[in-house]
This record gives sequence, C-alpha cells and structure tokens, in this order.
Amino acid sequence: MPHDATDERAQAVTIPRRSPVAMSLRIRRRLRRVSTSVLRVGTAEPRTPAGLIRSANNVVLLSRFYYVFLAYLVGTAHYPFGDAYSGGPPTAPLWPIRLVEQLVGTDWLGYQIALTAVGLLFALGAAAAPGIFVLRFGAFLHLFLHVAIRNSYGSINHGVHVLMLVGFALLFLPGRQHGRAHGRNSVRRCLTALWMAQSVILLSYTLSGIWKIWYGRLELFSSDALTRILLDRLLAEADDIPPLLPFVAPHEWLAQSMWWMTLYIEIFALLVLFRPHLHRPIGAVLMLFHITSDWLMNISFSLNIVMVGLFLLLSPLAPARFSLSGTVRSLPIVGIPFRALKRRQQAQQPQQTDRVWLVYDGECLMCNNYAQYLKLQQSVGEFVLVDARLGGPIVSEVRELPHDLNDGMVVKIGERFFVGHDALNVLALLAEDRGMFNKFNRLAFRSPLISRVAYPVMKGARWVLLKLKGVQPIGSGG
Repeated sequence: MPHDATDERAQAVTIPRRSPVAMSLRIRRRLRRVSTSVLRVGTAEPRTPAGLIRSANNVVLLSRFYYVFLAYLVGTAHYPFGDAYSGGPPTAPLWPIRLVEQLVGTDWLGYQIALTAVGLLFALGAAAAPGIFVLRFGAFLHLFLHVAIRNSYGSINHGVHVLMLVGFALLFLPGRQHGRAHGRNSVRRCLTALWMAQSVILLSYTLSGIWKIWYGRLELFSSDALTRILLDRLLAEADDIPPLLPFVAPHEWLAQSMWWMTLYIEIFALLVLFRPHLHRPIGAVLMLFHITSDWLMNISFSLNIVMVGLFLLLSPLAPARFSLSGTVRSLPIVGIPFRALKRRQQAQQPQQTDRVWLVYDGECLMCNNYAQYLKLQQSVGEFVLVDARLGGPIVSEVRELPHDLNDGMVVKIGERFFVGHDALNVLALLAEDRGMFNKFNRLAFRSPLISRVAYPVMKGARWVLLKLKGVQPIGSGG
C-alpha cells in the first residue's frame, strides 16, 4: 500500500468516545489541567524550576513538623491508645479492628505502654528522616488503628480524621535523596503530597458547608438561624458558658453575618486549592473560625487548627508577598467584578516595548519635575526623556503630527504616539508601583476619564508658570 494511503487511513481512524483509550486520554488531559491550575492559577508569574525545588524542600520541612506534632500527641494524654480503649472489647468494631482481631486476637489492646512506645518511635523516626517510607507508613498505621479503635464503640468522632488523612497524603513523599537536590520526579511527588494534604483539609470544610445547607435548607435564609442555634447551646452549656456566646446571641445581625460568612467560606473552601493567593488568607480565616467556634459554642477542633496552619497558612505554593488585589480577585463569586476590571485594565495597557520616549517642555518646572521623578516598570527597557526645546529626530516626528507642542507632552511607544491626556494616562499605566510619586501617579491618572478632566488644569498651570518665568512658547524652530 502506498505511503500516502497509509497516512490517510491513519488519519481516518477515530477512537470510540467510551473506549478505555479515549477515557485514559481525557483523564490525562484533565489531570494536566489540574496540575497547571495548582501550580500557576492566581500567581503573579510562572514558577521557575528553582522556585519549584524550593517549594519541594518546604513540603519536606512541613512534613517534619507534622511528625513532630504527631509524636507530641502520641506521647501525651491527647493521643494514647488507652484514651480510645475502654478496657473491654469493641462493641461495634470497624473493619480494621475486625481484621486485626482475626489475625492476633484482642489481647494487643491491653499493651498501652508498648503501643504508645512503638507509635512514638515511628513518629520521631519519620520526623528525623521523612524520606524513609517505612517510618512514615508505621506512623500512619499507628494513627489509623487508633482512629479505628476510637470509633469502634458505637459512635464516630471526626476530630482526628483530618490528621489521619494528611498522614496518608504524606505517604506519597519521595524517598531519600542522599544529599542530592530534588529531581523532576521528586519535585512532582512532593507537590502531589502537598496537593493531597490540602485537598483533604479543604474538602472537609466544603462537605461541612454542604451538610449545613442540606440539613438546614428550610432555615437557610432565616434571619435568626444562628441565634436559635446559639440559644440551644446556651441551654446545653449552662454549666460552662462560652465567653463569646452571651455577646453574640442577642445581636441577630452579628449572628447572621457570621452564619453567612461561615457558609461562604466552607462551601467554596475546595476552590482555594487552585488559587494560591488564597492559601494563607483563608488559612488564617479558618484558624480564626475554629478559635471563634470554641469561644462561641465550646466546639473545639484543635488538630484542624494545626493542620490548617501547616499546609495552608505556611503553604509553599502561596505567593512570597501578600497581595490584597490578588487575594480579592481570587475570591470565588466576590472576585468576579474585580477580575473583569483587571482584564479591562490589561486590555487598555499599551503594548510593551524596549524603549519609551517622552517629549516635554524642559522650561516648565512642573513638566520637568514630572519627567525626572517618573519611573516606569522594568518591562520597559529604556525610558528616554526629550526636551522639546532642544529639537532632535523625535521632536521632528512630533512636529509632523497634527499636534502643537505647546498643547502638551507627547509619548512615543513603538510606532504609536500619545498626546495630551492620552500621554498622561499611558505613563500612569506604565509607571512603577513603588515610591510615593509613582503610586500617586498610577492612582490618579490610570483612569482615562480622570486624565481627560485633569489635563486641562495641568495645562493651564504650565501656561501660568511659563508666564511668571518669562519664557516664550515653543517656537517653530524648537
């Protein structure tokens, strides 16, 4: 068969939409989009290889803190097997406990000191050498069995679930590097472990928000929903009244505001995973949320506070510098108009170039000071100031325009000329966001409307200054 015909047949072959191959390709494309979202959405600039390696190192450091905290829990009264084991066989054993019972019986539950010592050794070992999988797996297995035995007596306690799931996510960390820098696969595994840890943390809040809406759907828009919940807690906690409850309960507007804010944060918590600008702010808000819940309703999730602090407040994927504008634009729903405004400003942004010329009147004190103090962004390679009274090639080009140099300054970018208020607006868009003068310039004149209104006033001030100075207007000879 001729080669061309073979190519035509190959091009004509289509993969069935529901075939395993097609499904695999779709899954790979979606995972690639998710990976790109995790690494780049909401960041000011693409991440460099050096930045990703630094993030991977920080993930390993956070895992060390996790296992140190786990060792503290194992070695204190917060987390021994004796706290979960009531001295008798489990009344409603979960499947892990049933499996262990079939293998070794139930006598092992009585060896509290030995079990605590084993868990402590695994946790400390994983903190010292997080690259050794056996140590991480031993620490996770010890925690897993503790959670299983704790919930095998007829009731479920969710207080340790997030801690356990984060421990599972850390099992995917890479092995020991033997003093070498993280390679590509190692960096990917570190970021995958971080992504999984953040996923299980944030998913727990989203599920909590969905449960609140489903359980209280008939009272979702009630103005006193949280107030009645607080009053019920007040009756239930008559012997131990939380400090904030008497203050919040009488104020329906405050209680309702807290109720709606809680729903908003919890429902959209999972989206924070893909918006690095929100990792630290939302992490701080969630930690404050748990502290407030404790002081308001005696509902304490202290382990969640630590997990949120480690993997969100200290997130290696969060921008190095806090940006209020980036945070607001990243907010779900609320950030939509701000993102639209940002896109509009970017559309109005002049095309960047290696050189920008500013033609101004060097005898005008106001114009001269403006030109000298103005600093443009680093994306502008060279900022050239041209005194219109001294002439030159650029001044000659400006004289060919339908514009009188006495009517205002001129900016040339590439092959485009901006005159008068348009020049003022363009320079404001290109100005740096550092320094008092440049910040004021950006704030005042980045709006075309404000530039159009303010420029005639500035033009009149220039005419007055030149008259007081006794300087003649720019003549035809320069």
